[in-house]
Amino acid sequence: MTTTLVIGGPRNGTARHARSLFSGHPQVTCVVTADEDGADQGPGTPDGWRVVRTRDLSRALLGSRHPVLVDDLTCWLRGILDDQQLWDDPAAAHETVEDRLAELTVAASAMPFDVIVLSAEPSWSPRPTDDRDALFVDLLEHTNERVSAVSGQVHAVLAGRVLDLSDAALVGR
Repeated sequence: MTTTLVIGGPRNGTARHARSLFSGHPQVTCVVTADEDGADQGPGTPDGWRVVRTRDLSRALLGSRHPVLVDDLTCWLRGILDDQQLWDDPAAAHETVEDRLAELTVAASAMPFDVIVLSAEPSWSPRPTDDRDALFVDLLEHTNERVSAVSGQVHAVLAGRVLDLSDAALVGR
């Protein structure tokens, strides 16, 4: 099956578009990475969908028996930096995130069902001047590039429109 990265700005319809891609699936595992204690459902999750709250994305993918919607990499990354107290150690932050991305990209590539991953696109905003914000943006850009590289489809949501970037060339490093 395929992994699809759905990327865009906050509150612009990325989650709505991602859910629409699974409209024909009665059972989907929605992996929510945000800290929202006590909530039983992910935001806007249809009835019948299983909600898993975790930052262990590899384990969540491997444990699912249905298509998976990961909501989202932005909260996942912020949570890792918070949980591991990595905000003031950029080298350790990069190493930790890279290790988690290696696991995630292998797991997503091996799934026998579709996986849709949501993320924000920070490069459309001015470059942050705060060191912590700059670290976060650098790591999120890297995360998006890594997931994009293993995704069969990439959709960008911009100004209420979906742009299919699946056949676009990858930028060399």
